[in-house]
Amino acid sequence: MIALIAGGILISGSPVIAKNMNSALRKEKVQKDVKLTEQQKLEFDFAFAEATKSVLLGEIEKGISLYASCIKIDPSSAVVRYELANIYLSQGNLNSALELSRGAVKLKPQNLWYQIQLANIYQKKSMIDHACKVYDELIEMNPERNDFYYLQASLYASVEKFKEAIEVYNRLEKKVGVQEGVSLEKERLYLKLGDRKMAYAEVEKLIKKYPYRAEFYGMLADLYLADNEEEKAFKQYKEILKVDPNNGLVHFYLADFYRKKGEVEKSNVSLAKAFAQQEIEADQKIQYLIAMLMNPDQAKFTDEYLKSLLDTLVEIHPGHVRVHALYADYLRKRDDNEGAKYHLEKVLEEEKSNYVVWEELLLIHNQLLDFDSMLKVSSEAINYFPSQPLLYVFKGVASAQKEDYKTAIEAFEDGISYIGDNVQLRIQFKTYMGDAYYQAGNSEKAFKAYDEVLLFDPNNVIVLNNYSYYLSVLGKNLEKAKEMSSLCVELESENSTYLDTYAWVLYQLGQYKEAIIPMEKAMQHGGEESAVVVEHYGDILFRLGNNEKALEEWKKAVEIGEGSEYLAEKVKTGVIPEKTKKNEE
Repeated sequence: MIALIAGGILISGSPVIAKNMNSALRKEKVQKDVKLTEQQKLEFDFAFAEATKSVLLGEIEKGISLYASCIKIDPSSAVVRYELANIYLSQGNLNSALELSRGAVKLKPQNLWYQIQLANIYQKKSMIDHACKVYDELIEMNPERNDFYYLQASLYASVEKFKEAIEVYNRLEKKVGVQEGVSLEKERLYLKLGDRKMAYAEVEKLIKKYPYRAEFYGMLADLYLADNEEEKAFKQYKEILKVDPNNGLVHFYLADFYRKKGEVEKSNVSLAKAFAQQEIEADQKIQYLIAMLMNPDQAKFTDEYLKSLLDTLVEIHPGHVRVHALYADYLRKRDDNEGAKYHLEKVLEEEKSNYVVWEELLLIHNQLLDFDSMLKVSSEAINYFPSQPLLYVFKGVASAQKEDYKTAIEAFEDGISYIGDNVQLRIQFKTYMGDAYYQAGNSEKAFKAYDEVLLFDPNNVIVLNNYSYYLSVLGKNLEKAKEMSSLCVELESENSTYLDTYAWVLYQLGQYKEAIIPMEKAMQHGGEESAVVVEHYGDILFRLGNNEKALEEWKKAVEIGEGSEYLAEKVKTGVIPEKTKKNEE
């Protein structure tokens, strides 16, 4: 690319185009009123039309070349300079655009669009004073165009020439009278200058012109509060109630006012009134409430009061998604899972695209042990979010709890394909799959799944326990079971379930004296509440020859309930049936 100064214009483009433009403009920098023959007019009009068409079709270089031929025909053409300036402006070539635009304005100073283009280029080049001078000319030529005042004032404000910006607004105000937009901008600028007196005056002008506009009283109150003029601010809030008694926003103002004064009870009353107003949107109330809850400097709401606000929100805005979501969050934090479930279900009635809501509802069903609902909801959620692996966990766990191990295994096998490189999720899936495979009677796949878990997480106590227990039940690899169970109780030495498993593995190995030690410890740490553990304790005592004590423990297990299928016979006969010798639980 090259750049040539031609006739006072900086041209950037291909060598041919630049040469043509240079030739066309070499004689004079700007020629005015060039007289064209009829033939030249036809040639100019045709070239100009073709150039415009080329640019519209995206053939920019061709368009520039054709515009160059136009300049060659008529060196005094302002419109060609204007169009070329637009091209270079779009390409970011501001220097070339500026020179062309200046030429266009010099040729046709009364043309509105040429002046606007020049001001725009000056602005992009951060030549704000030059841009503002152009707007001075535009305002003088087009006094009916109020938007030019706003644009000029905005430019001055952008370079922090606030006084100059205010002066522009003053000229506009003198022309059209007090206007909301003008006074609001002047108030903002006066505040930036630190002239609070004039800022007050601007808001007071708005109140005088619009005495029934409550928001201006609120603005004046905000200014008073910022200057610690609390009583004057309070007076403005009272004025709002006079002009608009049903204005809910004023109650937000009053709630803030009272809270800042430490009058919490009055603040709460005003806030309750604001929340009860139908015309205030739910999102605005929610935003206010969240801001209050997140602000550590604010006085804390009591649970009772906070719940009353949420109840009001539900009453005034029934079915609003964010209202129910907020209420659900409030109830979850207070362990009210039933209440939270209700509100999350309400959210899903209106909006099913939020995955977090589905997951939260499923966690609640899991905590409530409501596996029927957990299965139903997880199955529905998978339809909307088929690549979310945790949904398959919920479905699989719920199915397993309902002893539908086929569906559980299918869910786990489907879901594991979405975990990617997430090791923790792989461990979780394989753990559940191992349990489901075992319950479905496929111990080989179960133990393979457990082995994979222990490869990633050798200290996974759940798998160490379940794996060793299932091996002991089957009477297989008892030494491996002993090693795993021993590690498990080493990691969690006071867990009655793990201690019971370790004792039972030793029992299956015939090591009764060793088994009694972890079993007694299990009993000391909650095992006495489990029929299985108590029955196992009785079995070990029996093998050690303490038949009387064994019978006593078996009777206790019967009272607790859910012991083995042989428990009743043990109590009846006082001995362990022979058929359970090799396979006892």
